[in-house]
Amino acid sequence: MKSEKSISNREEVEEILKGLGERLNQPVQVLIIGGAAMLEYGLKDVTKDIDLVCRDASGKARLLEAARSLGFEVFGPEKRHARLGLDRIAVKGGHTLDIFAGRVSYDFGLSETVWQRGKKTRILGEAEMRYAAVEDIFILKLIANRPRDVEDCVSLASAGMDYAAVYAEIEAQYAKVGTVEEKIWITYLEEGIGKLEEDYRVQVPIADKVSELADEYRERLYEDIKSRNRQASI
Repeated sequence: MKSEKSISNREEVEEILKGLGERLNQPVQVLIIGGAAMLEYGLKDVTKDIDLVCRDASGKARLLEAARSLGFEVFGPEKRHARLGLDRIAVKGGHTLDIFAGRVSYDFGLSETVWQRGKKTRILGEAEMRYAAVEDIFILKLIANRPRDVEDCVSLASAGMDYAAVYAEIEAQYAKVGTVEEKIWITYLEEGIGKLEEDYRVQVPIADKVSELADEYRERLYEDIKSRNRQASI
């Protein structure tokens, strides 16, 4: 795989997104998250990835095909994507597209609330693209924990986020029906918030509430493991 090249302006992102949209033959809804969205908001100077979340698997398949027609090569994810729900990334000239299908990390995904909170809707060809709100970028970067993600969260925190909305989204996604293992992302959030507070002296008002959910997750996981062990011994 070729080495990554930093993207340092909105126009470069726009050119790539426009190219994708113009090569689609069916409509696709896409949420732009991560560094590309932060560039749009003036909260970041450069980004290495363009992170795109499609509403569903069929949208992802169409977007990957559009990327191929633009000359992108498709690879499996890298080590830095370990916490993310990625099975394919697209690379061209050092630019990387991380393309998700609804699910971003385990069962944390693109909810209707996250989609509706998105800003600056653009219609590019057959693509309806929205930039994620800073509240949702904050959550996803804390979960991802790639190099510089926590540093980006310092910038996001300075943008005057609605922490009540951040916690409401976390709580709603944690409460979704699903297996205990699929809730592990709550511990990633707790870890990321801990780094923000300890390493960068950023106070996160919802830290205690997130830790309570993480503690509840660990208790559930422990009880689930005990139950499975009992079943196995019968």
